Amino acid sequence: MCRYVAERTGSSLSRQQLGRLEEAIAARQGGRTADAYLEHLKSLRGAADLAELMSAISVHKTDLFRDEVQLQAVRSKLLPSLLADRRGLKVWSAGCATGEEVATLLILLREAGADVTSSVLGTDIAASALAMAQKLAFAPEAMKRVPPAIRERYFHEAAGRYALVPELARQATWLRHNLMDHPYPLPVTGGGYDLIFCRNVLIYFTERAWEKVVLGLIDRLRPGGVLVLGAAEPLLGKSEQLEVLRYAQAFFYRRRSPSDAPPVVVPPPRPSAPPVPVPVPFVSKTPSSDLPPLELDPRSEGEKLFELVLEWSAAGQSDDQTEAGLRKALYLTPDLAPARYLLGMLAEQRGANADASSEYRRALAMLNGGKPRATPFFLNPERLKRACEQALARLGYR
Repeated sequence: MCRYVAERTGSSLSRQQLGRLEEAIAARQGGRTADAYLEHLKSLRGAADLAELMSAISVHKTDLFRDEVQLQAVRSKLLPSLLADRRGLKVWSAGCATGEEVATLLILLREAGADVTSSVLGTDIAASALAMAQKLAFAPEAMKRVPPAIRERYFHEAAGRYALVPELARQATWLRHNLMDHPYPLPVTGGGYDLIFCRNVLIYFTERAWEKVVLGLIDRLRPGGVLVLGAAEPLLGKSEQLEVLRYAQAFFYRRRSPSDAPPVVVPPPRPSAPPVPVPVPFVSKTPSSDLPPLELDPRSEGEKLFELVLEWSAAGQSDDQTEAGLRKALYLTPDLAPARYLLGMLAEQRGANADASSEYRRALAMLNGGKPRATPFFLNPERLKRACEQALARLGYR
């Protein structure tokens, strides 16, 4: 069952996610056998149960105006460029959790002078999160990054929550959607999206799922449209359909027009190729459909802390807290290359390019020498090597 849920979400589960999933299965399985409950999850009758299990491994806590450095580049660079072509923009927040990103995007559009015909679609895998998102009303702790003037202009307080003003809320639409399921949504008015945000969603995806999702997102961008990923989720493979937009402290991906580049052709799988299993860390590879976790945990203390730092970061902790956690993980396990890479990303975001390049080089040296450690981030050493090499090239280092 754990493997099936992981496959349906495209995830390579961390120990924390796996623990939450096992608890959710135990609460819902009742007296059914593992095989019987798995068949239930695969049936139409089990769709609601499957959705709840998927929700159990998702991180829904976030803040408005999260990652201010990246949003500053969106506000000052991306939106003026997009609005020069058209005043009404179509935006998609893929993996919108409880709606904080949708509200942020609606405000950014209004502040940039976008037409009232602009819209933001919010989608998420979890029905419970989406139900909260549609209210566009937030607890005070989710508002901590919102500038006072913005809060005064676009929110009204009621019953201890901050609700987005109706004139902006009306520009949001909602849809429950699993990024592993195709086809992807299109704007109601047709065409493609001008801007797609998919931040802090792909970090635990398997490589195969990552590539499938990115191709689907590219397909839904109009030519000239821009894809925004999380700062720690760079594209690792070259795409003829995308060009990188590099700014001082952020980078994005713009879809080229058909005249600029040939379309990417994805070859069909070879009929003789065996199916590729979806890797789920810490899950036994026995033939049973209900795969229990292995009893042995070979991870070091630094690796355990690193997983927690990723969880906390996805849940909205500050960059300073994330950096402190990464440095402690490296103190416990000095050869933890993914932690070095993320320290480089944090340094690059704040404009400390010399520090960033130093961290990327140290991570690359760890990967090229010594025994690589298995971590949930980027899933394998070769992908992380490519990420380090691309980061150094981005900063002008080779």
